[in-house]
Amino acid sequence: MNVDISGIPVNILGLIALGCISGFLSGFFGIGGGPVITPILNILFGIPFPICIGSTLPRTAGTTFSAVLRYWKFGNIDAKLALMIVGGNFVGIEIGVYLLDWLDKLGEISVGKQSIPALQFYLQWLFFGVLITVSGLILIESLIHRRKSDHKQPLGLLRNLRLPPYASFPITGVRQISLPAIVYSALVIGIFTGLLGIGGGILFVPLLIYGYGVETHAAVGTTSLIVFFSAAYGTATHAMRGNVDLWLVVFLLIGSTICAQVGVIANQRIQGDSIRFCFAFIVLIVAGMIGLNLLRLIYG
Repeated sequence: MNVDISGIPVNILGLIALGCISGFLSGFFGIGGGPVITPILNILFGIPFPICIGSTLPRTAGTTFSAVLRYWKFGNIDAKLALMIVGGNFVGIEIGVYLLDWLDKLGEISVGKQSIPALQFYLQWLFFGVLITVSGLILIESLIHRRKSDHKQPLGLLRNLRLPPYASFPITGVRQISLPAIVYSALVIGIFTGLLGIGGGILFVPLLIYGYGVETHAAVGTTSLIVFFSAAYGTATHAMRGNVDLWLVVFLLIGSTICAQVGVIANQRIQGDSIRFCFAFIVLIVAGMIGLNLLRLIYG
């Protein structure tokens, strides 16, 4: 059974299955699922990138809200830290959406003997670069800790930045950190949210762990709340540009909202370094998929 998504027939069961997978990843890692869903919708289902991006965000908002309720119950959310971050994040989203519109107007470019839409080509390269970098760094760090049987929390690099004013977040154990460091890092991630349709979790989870020094479970829970706010804001921004397909959102949400709860429960039973290792491995798989598709686009 198919449904029409922007003039393209798409299998309904395939969308629901994809929603289930992304929902579990959203609950388990706090990443919202956008980094997985957006490229897959384009590569496997052939849906145009602007629709993939705009429709992924409301699905992300719905799924992460479900996860937030569960993480709040477990005490793994620092609302103060989340609200500090979303301010800069919203500004970044507006910049990202503007860049997306600019890329869409570039039309097609010639790569080798192929003519490829500039939007699709550049966004896939950007996805690939971001995912490879994030997954590689986290994979190396988590493997080192696993081999040493060392389950210590990584130190926050941004805690060493001496740029006032400062803020403290007792719930997540962050006693003092530069407020400008929080705002500007959130702004950069917001650009990726508006441009790539990701809630930001794939970048916020490592930022909170390695940048701020937040414990892994609290980082995942707090990121879920951040992703909910940024995805909701990104949804409104993309909806005004006609990039949201309601049928696509509905079928993705059917599976994702249920499976997000399963992911949250699984998260509580696994050590932090194991969560980071699995996170990096999943991201690496998606990056490989994008890389193969780029080769197909370039060489036919």
